Formats: sequence, C-alpha cells, structure tokens
Amino acid sequence: MALSSLFRKLDREHWFICYTCLGDNNHDETKAIFHSLAPKVLILGRPWQKCPRCGGTNTKSFAELKAERQDSALWGLERAVKKNPRSLFEVSNARQPQ
Repeated sequence: MALSSLFRKLDREHWFICYTCLGDNNHDETKAIFHSLAPKVLILGRPWQKCPRCGGTNTKSFAELKAERQDSALWGLERAVKKNPRSLFEVSNARQPQ
C-alpha cells in the first residue's frame, strides 16, 4: 500500500453499499460497494441510488452512514475501498430490471 493511499480522502457522497448485493454475495463487501456519479432515482418522492450490479435501490451512501453515526461500519467499508483498486468498484454496465 502506497503512503499516498493512506491519506486519500473518499468523497462519501459517491460511494455506496448495496445491501442486496451484500446478502447475495455472502457478505463480501468488495462485491457490494460501488462508486457512482449517476443521478439518483426518485421512488415515491425519495431519491435512491440504483445499484449498477443488481439494479436494486437498497443502497446507502457512505455519507448517509456517517450522518447516521454508523462509524464502525463506515470504517470497515472505507478500509475495504482503500485496500482494493478503485477499478473494482467502478461498475459501468448497469443491469436493467426485468
């Protein structure tokens, strides 16, 4: 791990965890975290981020976790992001719901 990656700040607004993917992949956070700059989808008047892997909206941004004071979960997720290459979390092909 490079020294510069230890001090790299994450933009928590664009990093998300998908709870559907987390459950489907035996709680492997590297397969449930994604980075997205896409606009949120309005569902019943509430903005949700759509998961590019499964197409679901059962997601939370790292910023929401911080606001909810879930610091231990956030610490583990940010650590996973810093340990792995960013390309692992940049999912480009969005699956369309059937």
